[in-house]
Amino acid sequence: MNLASHALSEIEKGQSARLALKKISSKYNITDWKLRSKVHAIILETIRRLNYIDWVINISLKGTSISQLHPYIRSILRLAVYHLKFLSLRSSQIFPVSVRIIAKKLGKKDARFVKAIFQEIERKDLTIYFMRLSESERIGLQLFHPTWFVRYLFRLIGRSEALKLMKTNISPPHQHIRVNTLKIDPDMLQRKLSEEKIIVSTDSDLFDVLNVKKAQRPLVHSSCYKKGFFYIQNKASALVTHILNPQENDFVLDTCAAPGGKTTHIGQFMKNKGLIIALDSSSKRMRELIKTSQRQAIKIIQPLLIDSRSVTFIPEKLFDKVLIDAPCSSTGAFWSRPSRKWTVNKRLIKWLCQIQWSLMEHASGLVRPGGILVYSTCSLTIEENEMIIERFLKLNPDFRLTDATPFIGVHGFRGLNQCQRLFPQINNTDGFFIAKLTRRM
Repeated sequence: MNLASHALSEIEKGQSARLALKKISSKYNITDWKLRSKVHAIILETIRRLNYIDWVINISLKGTSISQLHPYIRSILRLAVYHLKFLSLRSSQIFPVSVRIIAKKLGKKDARFVKAIFQEIERKDLTIYFMRLSESERIGLQLFHPTWFVRYLFRLIGRSEALKLMKTNISPPHQHIRVNTLKIDPDMLQRKLSEEKIIVSTDSDLFDVLNVKKAQRPLVHSSCYKKGFFYIQNKASALVTHILNPQENDFVLDTCAAPGGKTTHIGQFMKNKGLIIALDSSSKRMRELIKTSQRQAIKIIQPLLIDSRSVTFIPEKLFDKVLIDAPCSSTGAFWSRPSRKWTVNKRLIKWLCQIQWSLMEHASGLVRPGGILVYSTCSLTIEENEMIIERFLKLNPDFRLTDATPFIGVHGFRGLNQCQRLFPQINNTDGFFIAKLTRRM
């Protein structure tokens, strides 16, 4: 409970669950990967249900809200409610331990305060409060999604499909790996992984993707991972490079390259022949890209630490292929990254659309005649996807839409049938949007 509470507090500061747990484990010298995996699972499942958990706590608070509490108290309360409501543990198994942890960490006064909250949580009849909510609010709590997103999905794909999507988002996500075919073929990797008790199956759509069925320990501990034989990458993300389809000796620009999943995949397609200019403005993420490319033995990447919207020193109409894997709301990745559910809102989406449009404006000028531009996001919103492409095509008649093949998803909305969308409930992947454009000769 103590380790998980510290990790939750770090996540509130903006850390990913993986990095937060890594930081806390290092601080307390915890090397047992089984314990870390167990704590990681508890953290993710608590975050996945955060709106319901906070709703329960807020009902039990008097004259304040959970947002005003000490971060550590907030984390302890959230974990306690998760264990009580979703692991079917008795209050006597959870509350006394939580109170003792608070007493040791913050003092007896805070411990008495937390004990009083627990007593209120036990007494409250939540049914009364639940019936006062609107339908979209109730569904949001039942399926653990923000109310605004429930309403948005109903308009976007209809009530029935939206419910399926949200139910998928709260189930354990599917895991995929991308085979580094420069080092090993998929069949050989499958055999080597089975020796490490990692069971995978071939993917029916993408030749270099394997579906993870069972793994007794985290994939990053696999000797095959450490040797660069595979990269942990969602199938939808891997599809982007297949659609870009870079060739040997191509000159490729990756505008938002770090941490390097798609960049190294591009290098793999090019068989280490040609050149990839990899741009990113995050030094931390760029260091990850460099480590990833070294582990996978991709030698044709030239990383440049710069915002691609600020590039003025590269001649126009130069690149054979340009990839814009744009920063986005990640509304398609709530399945694999549940913490994003609680940080995204309509105002953020509007701001992201401005960045996405700016990236399209700047990067499109670097595509040679006959060259390819691929735009992708892990977002489900129309504003970040079809509306960006529609606006771009209207203002740039020298570009035309090209079929985003291989086609394994569903057609884009608003009549953009050559674009491709993937949905969790349909494709067992993160939600993605991919558009492929060709510059006219």
